[in-house]
Amino acid sequence: MRISIAHKILMIIGFTITLILGASTSLHVMELKEQTLLNMSEKADAIVSPMLSEINSLTQDNTVGSWVLKIQGITLKNILKNNTFDDLKTIYFIDQNNFIAAHPDNSKVDTLETNQVLLKQLNPKHNVIVAMEQQYVVAVPISNFQGENIGYVIVSFSDKDLALKTKSIISNAVSLFAIYLLTALIIAYIIIRRIILQPIDQLVEFSHAVTTGDLNCPINIKSQDEIGTLASGFKMMRAAVRQQINSMHEQHSLLEDTVAKRTQEYLDAKEQAEQSNQAKSRFLANMSHELRTPLNAVLGFSQLLQDSETDKNKRRYLEAISISGNSLLNVLNDILDLSKIDAGKMQLDIERVEIPKMCHELNMMFLQLSAQKDLDLQITSHPELTTPVLLDSNKVRQVLTNLISNAIKFTAQGSVKVYFDFKAHDDNSNIDIKIHVTDTGKGIPKDQQDLIFNDFEQVQGQRSSEFGGTGLGLAISLRFIKLMGGELSVISDKDKGSEFIVSLPNIELAESKNEVKHRNYPAISSYHFNPARILIVDDIPYNRDYLESFLSRWSFTVDTAINGEDALKKIEQHQPDLIIMDLKMPVMGGLEASQLIRSDDRFKHIPIIAVTASVLKDDKAQSSILTDYIISKPIHREHLIFIIAQYLD
Repeated sequence: MRISIAHKILMIIGFTITLILGASTSLHVMELKEQTLLNMSEKADAIVSPMLSEINSLTQDNTVGSWVLKIQGITLKNILKNNTFDDLKTIYFIDQNNFIAAHPDNSKVDTLETNQVLLKQLNPKHNVIVAMEQQYVVAVPISNFQGENIGYVIVSFSDKDLALKTKSIISNAVSLFAIYLLTALIIAYIIIRRIILQPIDQLVEFSHAVTTGDLNCPINIKSQDEIGTLASGFKMMRAAVRQQINSMHEQHSLLEDTVAKRTQEYLDAKEQAEQSNQAKSRFLANMSHELRTPLNAVLGFSQLLQDSETDKNKRRYLEAISISGNSLLNVLNDILDLSKIDAGKMQLDIERVEIPKMCHELNMMFLQLSAQKDLDLQITSHPELTTPVLLDSNKVRQVLTNLISNAIKFTAQGSVKVYFDFKAHDDNSNIDIKIHVTDTGKGIPKDQQDLIFNDFEQVQGQRSSEFGGTGLGLAISLRFIKLMGGELSVISDKDKGSEFIVSLPNIELAESKNEVKHRNYPAISSYHFNPARILIVDDIPYNRDYLESFLSRWSFTVDTAINGEDALKKIEQHQPDLIIMDLKMPVMGGLEASQLIRSDDRFKHIPIIAVTASVLKDDKAQSSILTDYIISKPIHREHLIFIIAQYLD
């Protein structure tokens, strides 16, 4: 809650007045009480004084029992009757054994007991005043003629008079407090309003005006106090703002001119770059067509001639033609791949990959080449890396082909080793893969290890006649790995071999641990179902025919729809017990249709089994929100009927 400055000041003034008046009233009440108690002590002395001489003479008798009996004869009733004090209630005598020895009512002498609180506070040297219920008790010590304490005269007074006086003081204090407080607050508010609030309101109005851009709002504050100093500061701030605005206008004009000039230069450069890119694309397309057409004939006819030629020299010539043609074709493919990556048109083709199988294929591919140089070739994977993963196998295979080919090419003796290692994530649904390609070849100097990944770059001093190559293999490999979100690095020393490391992070496993593999599903013949209606939604006719034929062996009524829109009409006509929904369809896709079904209270309970060819994690996550289960293509029949059984039975 917002509290204004005026209210805060008034609250402080009110609190101060309350504190002062409260303290003053408390002191007054305390003084009144002390004075009243002093008066009670003096009145008790005045009441007891006539008794003292008589008690002194009675106690001159050494026989204790005689003076105690005599003291009982003192007429306490007469003292009570003849006193002039309205608040006196009673008077009695306590002996040195703390027993009541004399009382106005003699019948109570043997029955009354002395108050224990009073006994604890008795003092033989001076009077003691004890507050008790609705009264104050004064204990006056009594001594014999020898000065020895022989007991106490107890005089009790009513507290009504003190209570009335205290109430009167508090009542007067409250009245004065209300008058003082109201008067002080009114006067303080008038003064605060004139001296503080009005100047502050002007400053607030000025600050709002400056905020909205009005720099001509006046400030009419002439006081010489802190508020006047603050007003002067506001005026200086306005002058500085004006100067800054004028400077900004000048800079803005210059900036607009510069931006317009740079924009035009950028548009001209962009147009020129687009023209150059189009020209390059046309050139590459033409080169691809013009080179591939004759290469197709050269390679095709050379292979035909090799099949029928028996002359060794001619076969050797034909083999040289084939090798050279294939080499030229590989160079052409590298150049086209490089242009696609640079143009942003290269896309990943994610599919299920079995790492051990890839290792076997690469072993078979380079077995002959490594054997020709008598090299020890080992391509292996971590023994626990057996679960299939989702990768672009063609690009990974092309990267490894480049790396292994280079390793064999630049290794005269020793070995070439490839090892697939991995690290599992905490959720066990993704892994990080590292591929180490190690050789014992000539190595790469430190100062050239960054250059070898550039286009058309090779190690300096390398003889093309000996090793060949265009310098594109590592450049393309690096772009492929970056396209997959990974890194490609090298560790090498001259004449000590090289190690290329391919890092592929966050690779999704093709089968998560909570999925049941299709080979573990029960046999199809073991399922028995009650009659049910199933709707198949797919735009491909032979997909619908396949599912309809497969499900016809049970007592299902099968309806079909060609897209999501058609499916909604079929559901309105005959409500199915289960829906098999393809996600990618024309007119209306499976996700949109599933969303409409889930939003309808009549149909939202119907189980939906989604069918998708996508292996991307984001697509599956979106589908899992709207559907009950997701099956990937190609569909395994055992998997499908197992899932249907979960929802129908």
